Amino acid sequence: MTLSPGFESPHTAALPQRSPADPFFWREQWRQLKLAHCAVPGYGNAKEFWADKKRIQSVYIKDHAKRKKSDTAHLDAMRIPDGSRVLDIGAGPGIYAVPLAARGCRVTAVEPSPVMREVLEENMRERGMCGITIIPKRWEDVTQKELDGPFDVVIASYSLTMMDMGEALLKMQACCTGTVHLFWFMTSPAWVQVNRDLWPLLHGGDFPGEPTADWLWQILCETGIYANVEIETKFAAPVYATVDDAVREFSQRLNCTTDAQKEIVRNYFQSVLRQEERGLVLGSKTLGAHIWWNTCPGNEEPGDTVSLKKE
Repeated sequence: MTLSPGFESPHTAALPQRSPADPFFWREQWRQLKLAHCAVPGYGNAKEFWADKKRIQSVYIKDHAKRKKSDTAHLDAMRIPDGSRVLDIGAGPGIYAVPLAARGCRVTAVEPSPVMREVLEENMRERGMCGITIIPKRWEDVTQKELDGPFDVVIASYSLTMMDMGEALLKMQACCTGTVHLFWFMTSPAWVQVNRDLWPLLHGGDFPGEPTADWLWQILCETGIYANVEIETKFAAPVYATVDDAVREFSQRLNCTTDAQKEIVRNYFQSVLRQEERGLVLGSKTLGAHIWWNTCPGNEEPGDTVSLKKE
């Protein structure tokens, strides 16, 4: 994948600009966007979000069954040998950790959310397994001693919320003697546009959006890592049976606490949802990226560094 050093996404125009010649241009752009999140009135932070069980259940856990096919495809794509030592960063409810442990892998799961750890432990009990070590911290706060590496495989799947992404990636590289696999959004999911449209009306301040996988790839290049990329459809466009269903979900996501705020959300969805045969559709499909590299030069598998996965 080749991107111009001066590439500008829709998010970068509102950020403090640095010269594209700066060797840490993309690393700093990522950091500035994450700082912008902290400045949004009422938005809070990731720690607060992932500690709220009701909110997580409403926007994440309930869709896990729908994503099972995609999760299985990711496991197949990573081709992790049985018995490998695996580090799963932001392991969530164990969508990779649990099946890998069932195959004899020794898995270390880094998961800061108490709610997600609770679900992960439930899944482990249901499968009768004890082969997963859980570290209850953010990746930024984990020490090398706690990791007890090195690992054959490192996975970070849709958990790349770190402020300093360059440091986070180098830390993954340092503890891995095999392959690092990252999964992240190539195009913004529908909820990002909803946040952009509604957050100023509900709470004031602009919602700055999310960095996408092209930024991630550029940061890797800045650190001297030239990774493989595969593009896929991550999510189909969200579909709702009724406007009320969309209002309920996004009232949670948008921290709505008053009837007036919920009425704003209702009016918005009445105008943006489009009627199709399958129901009320929001936006379009979201593309995802699988980015991976071998930390030991010379062990890479032959093939193109960029591919488009057929739907």
